[in-house]
Amino acid sequence: MSKKLFLKGVSYSYIRQIITLITGIISLPLLLNYFGTVNYGIWILIVGLAGYINTISFGIPSAMTTLIAKTSNQNEKYQILKKSFYLLGVISFVFLAFFIFVLYFNDTWIISLLGNIDEEFIPLTKNMFILFVIFTLIKLPLNLYMQFFTGMNTVYISEIYQIATAIVGFITVLVVVYLDLGILIFVLLWLVGQIIVNIISVFHVFVKYNYLNKEVKSLQCVTYNDILKSGFAFFQVGIAASLVWSTDNLVISHFLSPELVTPYSIAFKIFTYIFMFSAIINGVIGPMYGNAYANNDWDSIRKFTSVIHKLLPIVGAFVWIFLIFFAKEIIILWTGKEEAFGGYLLIFSLGLYGYALSYVNTYATLVYSLNFANKTLYIAWGEAIVNLLLSIIFIQFLGIGGVALGTALSALFISMILPNVIKKITKDEVIYDFKYTRHHFLLLVLPLIILSLYIINLNIINKIIIFLLISIIYLFFSWKLLGIDDRNILINIIRRKNN
Repeated sequence: MSKKLFLKGVSYSYIRQIITLITGIISLPLLLNYFGTVNYGIWILIVGLAGYINTISFGIPSAMTTLIAKTSNQNEKYQILKKSFYLLGVISFVFLAFFIFVLYFNDTWIISLLGNIDEEFIPLTKNMFILFVIFTLIKLPLNLYMQFFTGMNTVYISEIYQIATAIVGFITVLVVVYLDLGILIFVLLWLVGQIIVNIISVFHVFVKYNYLNKEVKSLQCVTYNDILKSGFAFFQVGIAASLVWSTDNLVISHFLSPELVTPYSIAFKIFTYIFMFSAIINGVIGPMYGNAYANNDWDSIRKFTSVIHKLLPIVGAFVWIFLIFFAKEIIILWTGKEEAFGGYLLIFSLGLYGYALSYVNTYATLVYSLNFANKTLYIAWGEAIVNLLLSIIFIQFLGIGGVALGTALSALFISMILPNVIKKITKDEVIYDFKYTRHHFLLLVLPLIILSLYIINLNIINKIIIFLLISIIYLFFSWKLLGIDDRNILINIIRRKNN
């Protein structure tokens, strides 16, 4: 990939994240007031099922992108797309036919799947669910054309389509709320808008790559079996990720109520928006790992991952403190509803989850950049299982905060295992030193978290003053605890990002 294409891909990725952030911030209170707390919770619950539905692709999209990127023959790249589309099209059609067949005889299982839906919301819930599943299955093979651009090293085009999808969804929200249309009309327009963007991407591929239409006669041409075999590892990762990211809402709906999905999802959105910094930093550092690995430069890999291993938890702990201080005020101001705040245990647990992810993301970026993902599948499954079990146990005693705590502890558990796994798969080339992180947590993070919990009931002015003071102290001593070498590496990474 040329430097120009790389920079365009990174730039559009950042633009997509910013647009997603802005449209999400504006859309949430509009939808919450438009739907009402219960209907909004049901909608979030249904949308969360997309992760599970996407797993029926059996990893074909990710496998297709990887195989296209590895293939030098341009015509063969197009044949991989065609074969992937055919495979996923057949799979989607079979599941769609099966879904409609099952609905014809019985649809009561929908409510059993989604949880404790009150009688008055059951008809609407069923219709929303049916529309969502049908359109999602139709979209699956069409999505391949968006991802084809990534395989062809034009990531920025794929990002443009992601941006277009976000904007179309946002326009749908504005139109439906302004015209006071029904909820089912919103769902239908929202889904149709996504399909239209997908169809445009199909024609875009046909036009841009119209020269790639020859049959490949090479003996090394990728077969259907190659695509399925390559997709199997991605399929397993997808299922495990769905269990981690999509199960919480189902657990809440089954053991409590869909109404409580709303405050949980709102808190989780704030968490997701704030922790975009992690994706941005990893987006910069990932290619550095790959380039160093290609040159067998383990010294650079160790330097980069060592400083990121310290930097991300510094930012993660700072966000954790910030959430405890101001999450309640932000949520109530954002939504205009007191009941949208899910409690301090929820906020504390999501902050802890973000802090744990600061470590996990450091390890995961290294593992994926060095192409060792297939050697850590059992860890992904372990996190998924532990998360589900802890969430089910804790929700019985701690409510929705317990679900978040289960998710946080499972991530913390993984963060303790991955360093030893990395040491093994890199044959002792990468060994993490935890001396700094221990000192940083015990001397700074833990005392400030305790202080934050102690003063949560102060008025907002006092909290702002105290937060500003402890922020200065925290950032100053976090920087001081870093060694000179780590500071220099961090400065060089920032300079490289700006260049």
